[in-house]
Amino acid sequence: MNNCKAIIVGAFLLTVSSPALASCEDGHWVKSVSSDGAVVILEDGSVWEIDEIDRIDTRLWLPTTNITACDDKLINTDDKEVVDAKRLR
Repeated sequence: MNNCKAIIVGAFLLTVSSPALASCEDGHWVKSVSSDGAVVILEDGSVWEIDEIDRIDTRLWLPTTNITACDDKLINTDDKEVVDAKRLR
């Protein structure tokens, strides 16, 4: 199952790194994460609410974790984790 997840995440990362998908920005990193993983704040001050099912992953993210931010997803490029997220500001 881990190989399957790695393939899916890899395919997603290839898709978001495509020039045709301009709604993603790399070069971000985590500034802070709420203790329950519900809110992630990036270094640029953007605040993201994490989908409930993905909070188990984000609550383990550390400051300086490298992130690609998309319209409705945050991608931890260090651990290859993709979470559903809504930008609050």
